[in-house]
Amino acid sequence: MHRPILQALGLTLLLTPLAPAADVIRVSATNPRYLEWHGQPTVLVAAGEHYGAVINPDFDGARYLHTIAAAGLNHTRLFLGSYVEWPQAFGISDNPLAPAPGRFLAPWARSSTPGFSLGGNKFDLDRWNAAYFTRLHAYLDEAERQGIAVEAVLFFAGPGWDHLPLNPRNNVNATDDVGGTRYLTLDNGNQLERQEAYTRKLVRELNRHGNVLLNICNEPWFYNQDRPGFAAQPTPATKAWIQRVARWVRDEESSLPLRHVVCVDLSNQGTVLTADDLAGSFSEIDGFNVHYDANAESLARNPALPRYLAFNDTGFNGPVEESYRVQGWRYLLSGGAVYSHLDFTFTVGHEDGTGTPAFSGSYNGGGSAAVRQQLGVLLAFMRSIPVARMQPDNATVVGGAESWCALAQPGVAWAFWFPGEGPIAPGLALPPGRYRAEWVDLLTGAVTTERYESREWVATVHGVRRGGGAALRVFLENAAHAPGTPISPLHP
Repeated sequence: MHRPILQALGLTLLLTPLAPAADVIRVSATNPRYLEWHGQPTVLVAAGEHYGAVINPDFDGARYLHTIAAAGLNHTRLFLGSYVEWPQAFGISDNPLAPAPGRFLAPWARSSTPGFSLGGNKFDLDRWNAAYFTRLHAYLDEAERQGIAVEAVLFFAGPGWDHLPLNPRNNVNATDDVGGTRYLTLDNGNQLERQEAYTRKLVRELNRHGNVLLNICNEPWFYNQDRPGFAAQPTPATKAWIQRVARWVRDEESSLPLRHVVCVDLSNQGTVLTADDLAGSFSEIDGFNVHYDANAESLARNPALPRYLAFNDTGFNGPVEESYRVQGWRYLLSGGAVYSHLDFTFTVGHEDGTGTPAFSGSYNGGGSAAVRQQLGVLLAFMRSIPVARMQPDNATVVGGAESWCALAQPGVAWAFWFPGEGPIAPGLALPPGRYRAEWVDLLTGAVTTERYESREWVATVHGVRRGGGAALRVFLENAAHAPGTPISPLHP
């Protein structure tokens, strides 16, 4: 889009000098499959509300952020306002992403013309909504104070085309009626220039916040799959649109102080990312999100991918709490960088996570204070190992366990997760030396430490699994560790 058109749509075009920003989330300089923040390797773990903390003005975002930070978590996900849900969407009751009638707070100002599908006046896409941006900045500032990274999602269509502000029935600007499928392609008429104006405006507004990851689109495969099936990537037409939006982001940030991580949702479960995709449609993408990847298939299918992988949107696995805990351990100990559980106890009036998840229809989900604390144990474990220097490992466990996930920095540190219940005695193929083995209880974080000297190639350690498994970290004593990387904060 030409710059004069952008100016007519309300974008302020300032050339900002580049400035260093050590506190911005970046791709790790050590390992592109991980992130770093404040100069340190970072794994992100969430048990978050359903993405409406800013667009729903009745939701107390500060109370919510304090709640997840107190549980030891450091991540949340946020939809930025080009999409909103309707009452009982996906069978969700008390949905933060479905504000009360007339209460949807969007980036665009309301016009004087009634008729928005979810109450109130239609939108005027030529005018930005100052109240929205005030709320957005306040939320992101508070998240940063609480040490929480925010994945900010620009677009989604899904089944919600009737309620999108860019739908011509919901604005006074005569946008083209392209439907939810063409909306996420380059063949979308004058929608494209409106999408560009929105993207560039949000990128400029978000640039001051170092705790933001920019997500191009939630579930772009929803009605745009490259083949039939549950686990399918977006169509080539939608991939081309993703590439265009990512280039708008990169171009806009080229004259701004910060460079943010850019990611996109890829598929349900896991699919193979090809070299052609990485060099083509996804050339501007730093990381990929997958949904419903309970068995960490995305990691198994892409063992050498030079991008980070994230598992979010876990919340529709029913009310059984163990499933969310187990999926997190499996994913991160398989080499994932982000695990984001969707917690339906966060509702308007229950921003402290004391609500009761309620659903109608086939969808069902869960969440609780206990699960949040247990995911805090997971994050503390990941922070205690030199994760950016580790790689998935399938050679160290040589017996005594039917299955496991493992990471290793050979000669320094190893981390394992063993699923199941009851006693376990894995045999570990470690070179001779003195070791510290620490079993971590998944439910409480309690640590049981065993020190031993290995004189043979295989040593056996003994632990107990409960709550779906057990976690083990092993350190070679007196090993040289990476500067600034604490090996075991629980046991200095």
